[in-house]
Amino acid sequence: MAKISPIYYVFAMLALILGFYACERDDAEPNLEMRKFTRLYVSFEEHRLNKQPPDTNVRIIYPADSSVFVFNGRHRSEIQGGGPIYFEPQLNVLFQASVNRAGSNDTSIAVLSMGSTGSLNNSGLPKSRYYNSVRGMVFHRRANVLYIVNGAGPDAGVYVMERPRYANRETQPVKKLRNSSLAMWGAAYQNERLFTSKTSAPGGIYVFEDIANVVVNDRDSVGPLDPTRILLIEGAANNLRGLFYDTVKNVLAVSQLGDGTTPGSGRILIFENFSEQVEEETITPTRVITGANTGLISPVDVVIDTRETGVYLYVADREARKISRFKYTDDGNIAPDKVIDTSELKDGRTPVSITLDTREHEL
Repeated sequence: MAKISPIYYVFAMLALILGFYACERDDAEPNLEMRKFTRLYVSFEEHRLNKQPPDTNVRIIYPADSSVFVFNGRHRSEIQGGGPIYFEPQLNVLFQASVNRAGSNDTSIAVLSMGSTGSLNNSGLPKSRYYNSVRGMVFHRRANVLYIVNGAGPDAGVYVMERPRYANRETQPVKKLRNSSLAMWGAAYQNERLFTSKTSAPGGIYVFEDIANVVVNDRDSVGPLDPTRILLIEGAANNLRGLFYDTVKNVLAVSQLGDGTTPGSGRILIFENFSEQVEEETITPTRVITGANTGLISPVDVVIDTRETGVYLYVADREARKISRFKYTDDGNIAPDKVIDTSELKDGRTPVSITLDTREHEL
């Protein structure tokens, strides 16, 4: 009998191993249903100098539509306390603005790249003195720019950052659209229109048409920012905060602060068929989530699951220190489906903004 070379055994074993892993990969490949998920990112405002461990300013709920509604991930971005947070699916990137508390002088926006499992990496930190009161961000895909809503004060306006995925410390806004008389919060963009909440009374929605084509001064890149119209909300709502436009369901949701102490005094305003109302002078909520059972005190931000099969609406309440999950079809004095109380967290406990990563097919 011929002697079998040891090299043969080596190659045979390699073939077996490779065959095993090939089968394992095929067996482990998730089907399309398994690839559908929601991942909720929550921004926390705490930042205490020299605290060890440092305060966490991003926490993650995944999957956000599960029966188990808990934080199961965290990240520390480079900003000094979290402000508005925004996920852009086309870039697969999170943007988080600083809360910029008095005395911190942190006018940065963290750029957080995302791994396939949702892990976050600090990849950029553009800074500009104009980002001193950021209240919302939204991406314009055609122009590849990020609109940054600076909500109040002498520098109130919308600032335009080019190629935000690759923004670094030296990146400055290429356009500075300014209007110090405006008081704004949040940002949504659809069909060449930018929407922001009007936080001063009487409350409503600012509509900025064709904002991408506003001409600015060549010398300083400054241009005017004038709303095309204001959609006043019936009942003279004031203290409006974050807004979210679900273009799939054509539903706009707006958060409204309560009295700051009474559970149930906060409100979530729901406007169905919103695209049919953008030419109106006054708009009326289709439904309002409010009342003692809701537990809402100072809801500052709201997002909707934009998938066709999505049913949930998520709320960040700054004063109650809670993340609440409702159905977007809810109405009136109804208890949330799920709640996370953040008041007892040791390293960052005040939620101020949320953003949702919803996937239909691919991770």
